Amino acid sequence: MRRTLLVALLLGLAATGTACTMLDRSRLRFTNGLAAPVRLVFADGPPRIIPPRETVELVVPRGASVARWELVRPLSADGKPMGEEMRGAIVPRGRGTVADSAWVRVGDADYFAPLVTNASADLLRVTVNAGLAGARDCECAVRPGTTRVFLGYYRLYGNSTVRARSPSGHEAIFRDLGPQVKSRDGTVGLRFESKDLRPR
Repeated sequence: MRRTLLVALLLGLAATGTACTMLDRSRLRFTNGLAAPVRLVFADGPPRIIPPRETVELVVPRGASVARWELVRPLSADGKPMGEEMRGAIVPRGRGTVADSAWVRVGDADYFAPLVTNASADLLRVTVNAGLAGARDCECAVRPGTTRVFLGYYRLYGNSTVRARSPSGHEAIFRDLGPQVKSRDGTVGLRFESKDLRPR
């Protein structure tokens, strides 16, 4: 009986010690405010994938002075990452809980994600910020009949554009998108129809 009580007492003390140790550790409450998953990693530890629009609370590993996140970019049919890289760093300090997030603003740059609906009869090649210094081809072809196709995130300016071009060279373009991007995750729906595509 005494031995049983001693074992129970030791187990209780061990559990209490573990709980105190966990409470003593700092925690990170991380929100993925983007429309795509992000990869979060502490130092050289294993990465964790955080789904879009989800908040997690994690214990900061001992010795981890920084946590890093990066956008998991969508891949084209050729396996090439679409859009621009987005990443950030978080420095948990002291005890307690630190709150941070992946958001559409990184440093001094804003980003947006066009969601392309192809209501035309042609494959469409999409270029974001066409005509601007930061123009980027998605290196993809959006098939006819597809809706709200996510092509990654791109720099957002007041005069940002999204251009769709058919194999015949006809094209349509949305201009001055800056004021039109109002969603918290930076997405904006754009619909291209056959009547919109005109010769260059």
